[in-house]
Amino acid sequence: MFNMVIILLATLNSEPVGTNDYRISRFILSNLKEMHGYNISQLAQACFVSNSSVSRFCRKIGFRDFTELKHQFFQWTDIGSKKFAYPGCRTEALKDTYIDGIIENLLLLKKSIQAQELHQLAKDILSFPKVAAFGSLHSQSVVLNLQTDLLTSGIVMDTRTRFQEQLEYIEEADSETLILLFSRGGSHLKRFLIHDLQLSKNNRPKIVMVTANRGFKTNKYIDQFIYYDEMEGFTAYPYAFEAIKGILALEAYTQTQKNNEETS
Repeated sequence: MFNMVIILLATLNSEPVGTNDYRISRFILSNLKEMHGYNISQLAQACFVSNSSVSRFCRKIGFRDFTELKHQFFQWTDIGSKKFAYPGCRTEALKDTYIDGIIENLLLLKKSIQAQELHQLAKDILSFPKVAAFGSLHSQSVVLNLQTDLLTSGIVMDTRTRFQEQLEYIEEADSETLILLFSRGGSHLKRFLIHDLQLSKNNRPKIVMVTANRGFKTNKYIDQFIYYDEMEGFTAYPYAFEAIKGILALEAYTQTQKNNEETS
């Protein structure tokens, strides 16, 4: 269900205000607990759109029809109590326990992430003719920050906000392209798996995924996994990705400066 919320939020954030898809996604997000009781006609009427507009919306965000989308809402519960939980959470010391949790997770990241892997990834970022990176929500915010930081090293990195456009970019990419996927638990990869990515066997991009999910060992789409560890809870995300992004940007800048010195 949480993946469904991510999909709807991404749609809400990428569609112009007032469009059919914007109205449908906003209405669903505002009525998550009640959506299982709606049929397609009731949803269309509530959003002031036609039944066919709802059907197109469902297909656009990756579902066969409204029935398949509606099934997601039977899983909806109040996730707030789980989302905002973290070890040591005490309301009387909220500031201290929250910041302490962030620090603890960053120390765990420091121990678990492999410096050589990030060093090599930065070298790849500098050497590939084309570079792109994708995520969703918090991960995509980190990607946008990385996009800005890499300009300092002369790298113009591509990204796309909408999942469908990410999917199309990856399928159209060639062997001169390096693609980074940022997905803490791997849900973004699972969405790609559902859609069965169509990649060329002889002219496909190199795809590297940064994730805390060590359950991913091999995958026909991913050439390399870069793992890190973190504690569960609200203090983990997105600080680890922000730190990893910063390391990659620094590595790329340092290597660029070194190359410039050697050639001058």
